[in-house]
Amino acid sequence: MRMFGKQINDEEKKKLLLKAYESLKASYDRFMRPDGTKMAPARSCRDLAVAHPNFDSGDYWLDPNAGDIKDAILAYCDIPNRVTCVYPQPNATSEINHIGKEQELWLSDIEEGMKITYKADSNQIGFLQLLSVTATQNITYHCLDSIAYFDLNLKSYRKGLKLLGWNDAEIMPKGHKRLRYDILEDGCRAKNGKWKKTALTYSTDNPSRLPIIDIAMRDVGDKNQRFRIEIGPACFQ
Repeated sequence: MRMFGKQINDEEKKKLLLKAYESLKASYDRFMRPDGTKMAPARSCRDLAVAHPNFDSGDYWLDPNAGDIKDAILAYCDIPNRVTCVYPQPNATSEINHIGKEQELWLSDIEEGMKITYKADSNQIGFLQLLSVTATQNITYHCLDSIAYFDLNLKSYRKGLKLLGWNDAEIMPKGHKRLRYDILEDGCRAKNGKWKKTALTYSTDNPSRLPIIDIAMRDVGDKNQRFRIEIGPACFQ
């Protein structure tokens, strides 16, 4: 046998065949039991946890559409619960003081605001939704004299935040239970000239509603009002 014009003996042939076999075996193992590296992304954190139940929770490379690994995404995997969390980018606004008379103002429409995006393209998020049965996401609203959920003075929810889901569903403080978020903490219910925060969460058995892509404030516009919003990761299970 010749290799690049050089005659090789049986021992060298054996080494070449063994090397080719090991390379093929490694490729097969990466395909059958992906380890969440950039060269061997898992399809979801559930698949990663099934293949490697002893892995620690943390950031791993995933390829939900199972296509070219070049479009793999870096996501957080909760291994014990088999949950995939996609990070927003950026994950928070700056401090905003909007002056105006609007009754409702979307974050993406404010000059100082932002468009909520994620560290995954729409195709990968779409496949992740299809691979999941539930989804959850948290939002934290830091406020200075701005209502986020319940208005203690008016005894009303009319000034509560409105969330826009991935499929354009509007998620409200009150209304149909499937399109209603829950409150973890509501410090923004009263205006006292101090910074407070309201933390809310939305969970659904229709994963196509998450992640959140916009937020409407319904109590801003005064010169003394300020707010800042933190966007939590969208988690799929």
